[in-house]
Amino acid sequence: MIPLLPPLHPGELLYSFLARIHWLNYTGSPKQTLEDMFGNRNVRAGVALQTELGALAARLPIRRGLTAEQLAMETTLFPYLTAFQTSEVRTWAMERLTGGGAEAVHARLGIIAGVVQQPAALRYCPACRTEMRTQYGELYWRREHQLPGVLVCPGHGIPLAETNVRPKEFNQHEFIAADEANCPPDPRPPAWSTNQEAVKLLGDIARASAALLTHPGPPWPIEDWGEYYRSALTARGLSKGKTRTDQSALLEAYLSHFGVILDLLPAAGSDLWLSGMARKHRKTVAPLRHVLLRLLLNALPTAEPVAPFGIGPWPCRNPLANHFGQAVMTDCRTREESGKTIGVFRCACGYAFSRAMPPGSRVCILDLGPLFQSRLQDLLASGSGLRATARALAVDPNTVLHHVNRLGLPSRWKLRHRRERTPPPDPKVIRDQWTTAHRDNPSLSRQQLRTKFPAKYMWLYRHDRDWLEGQPPATIHLKSIGSRHDWPAIDVVIAANLRLGVDRLRERTPPTPITRTALERILGQPHWLGTRLHKLPLCAATLNELTEPLEIFQCRRIAWAAKELRARNLPVVVWRLRRLAGLPITCTSIVEATLTAAELVG
Repeated sequence: MIPLLPPLHPGELLYSFLARIHWLNYTGSPKQTLEDMFGNRNVRAGVALQTELGALAARLPIRRGLTAEQLAMETTLFPYLTAFQTSEVRTWAMERLTGGGAEAVHARLGIIAGVVQQPAALRYCPACRTEMRTQYGELYWRREHQLPGVLVCPGHGIPLAETNVRPKEFNQHEFIAADEANCPPDPRPPAWSTNQEAVKLLGDIARASAALLTHPGPPWPIEDWGEYYRSALTARGLSKGKTRTDQSALLEAYLSHFGVILDLLPAAGSDLWLSGMARKHRKTVAPLRHVLLRLLLNALPTAEPVAPFGIGPWPCRNPLANHFGQAVMTDCRTREESGKTIGVFRCACGYAFSRAMPPGSRVCILDLGPLFQSRLQDLLASGSGLRATARALAVDPNTVLHHVNRLGLPSRWKLRHRRERTPPPDPKVIRDQWTTAHRDNPSLSRQQLRTKFPAKYMWLYRHDRDWLEGQPPATIHLKSIGSRHDWPAIDVVIAANLRLGVDRLRERTPPTPITRTALERILGQPHWLGTRLHKLPLCAATLNELTEPLEIFQCRRIAWAAKELRARNLPVVVWRLRRLAGLPITCTSIVEATLTAAELVG
């Protein structure tokens, strides 16, 4: 048990809490403090994550109610660092931090090898410093001030001050507390503090990053993030077709939005990571980059909704949760059913519901979550009445009875018996009824018989269609009266339009391939020519003349890419040309020769 334990302040970093414990129980040796707090003198002091949390929680007073999981979620950067990880990785990392063996956690979360690194020095906000002195009479390190990419205070919007406390350069077993010496009251503001546009952007990044500490959202499979961002970019007009992202337009939009802070925030630079965000994710992506792309998406106007229900988060409808009505739901899956778009929303608290478009449609509750079951059991144990229980759970009494019956809970209420289902009809009986109907009405056609006996017809059509198709009366097929199209005239008009379409395609930048499919889109008749070319010989000849092979199109892309690089004042080299032109690793000899020639010309 730790002899003297100070209070844990709001938003305080666990590193700071342990540093204040060391100062309060000063023994002269950091190793002795580790022995008191962890029972192990070899534990390392961690700013972002702290190991051996289970041993630490066991030495804290029970009345504090601080479990190892609470310490990880509420006093370290664990929620931020795992916000975009799978449930398996979150569970694995939590087990390692609380139970020991956490050597691989930093590697698996991408902290060690990632380009986006943790801040080297601890930071503080001058305004927060004043409030700490007034309210608590001492200073401490706040969690949100130590997040990667956070240069301003999320609460006050002013630049953070960097201290000379660099944990990696100090004793790795020592926790250093915030004090008057390392947190002076009037630090020198950075040069960019007068740039209002930069401060606003950095404030947006700080607030979005800090929000992940309290609402990281439910875990998603890693491969779903690429599809999510691709659909979001498509809705903002940054796509080519339905499955490809317009990387040039995305980079231009990103530089236009964040260009003013790229020199201040090196981790936000480079377009290499940006191009991969809308592709299939195969490895961990730093949370900061998710934050940057999400802010960009929020800043861009949508040509159409990313999904019929917009971009989340959405408010939770669970009346038993402490976040009821707050926008914390990030999991929304859509499906098409009977011509309607259905959205299924799931919250981290276990509550799930669905609703259809348009907005205002009836909400269907799919899962009331574990809070409902736990609360229901408590109310039953307390002897609450049926209607009082229903009011406390914000449901109707029938719903209460249904779940009591479903869960097999002991109750003094009269449970309703389950309604017996009507047995399905006998197919032989329905067949005989249809045959009798036809025999009694021999003059009726199939359509007339269907109109007269709709229930029998629809049952057979849905459940016994093969038998129905073979029964009289036979379907009447109207004979074709011949073609009414003047195909020679149509051939001349469309051939002329194809030539005009080629001119329009050649004017596009970046260049697009001149193919039959592209020309059909230009004419506003996709997939129309393919089944009619045998009637349009002039169009077939025109297509053979005007459409281009793949390598000719790739050479046109190379010429455009070289011109674009020169316009951006970038060196014209083969790898840049290949990347900007969207060429594969290996091409034909003609394309490779064109690449080499373009590099020589510069």
